Amino acid sequence: MKEERISQKDYENLLKIAKEAFYSIEQRGDLETRDNDHEDFLDISVWSLKEALIQAFESGRKQK
Repeated sequence: MKEERISQKDYENLLKIAKEAFYSIEQRGDLETRDNDHEDFLDISVWSLKEALIQAFESGRKQK
């Protein structure tokens, strides 16, 4: 993880949520930039994005 804005534990939790919500992330294996449009811009459904955001929000709320 390059950015230090969140902890490694939080990053791993977000990665888990993303892998569960998006097949393309599961296959890719990470959330890191690869400087390649084909790999960095993924087609995802809005309902999958919505579910992932809800899960991330709920996860953050439980930590407080």
